[in-house]
Amino acid sequence: MGFFFKNKKKNKTEETMAQASEVTTETTTADGMILSREGIKLGLPSVSMEEAIIAAGELLRDLGYVDDDYIPAMIRRNEEASVYMGLGLAIPHGTEDAKKNVKKSGIIVMQYPEGVEFNGGTAQLVIGIAGVGDEHLEILAQITEAVTEDEILEKLKTTTDVDYILKTFANME
Repeated sequence: MGFFFKNKKKNKTEETMAQASEVTTETTTADGMILSREGIKLGLPSVSMEEAIIAAGELLRDLGYVDDDYIPAMIRRNEEASVYMGLGLAIPHGTEDAKKNVKKSGIIVMQYPEGVEFNGGTAQLVIGIAGVGDEHLEILAQITEAVTEDEILEKLKTTTDVDYILKTFANME
């Protein structure tokens, strides 16, 4: 039985990598969450934690997901409870009271190969999220599901292929 599960994991990884070769400009999940090519920034230089959160918020704003007031709420969220998830991943998002500042649900992906220090951990991937109503909880769950395989997460941290990132998040279930 153990062999079956190992092969299943390997096949899913290979399938995801193969699908990454297809070219798309945006990815929409079943919940209508959109990740666009413009929402993916790769190979960014290391910055401070606050600068990374602000950059994520500004990109969410620039793409029309949130208004200006959402950005300080992302910083407050990290002060209340760290948005660093471990394994090189941070998922900044706004506080409960900032829901009114979300225009539509969406995510952005910012890659810092050299890492950003987040409350004792180092994040190479910063995935900013905005969720209308309670959609942020589903978005968090979908992101977690998409990056559960070590091979995929490690490739997300180092890839120079925007299409790979689009396809990885298109496979969120």
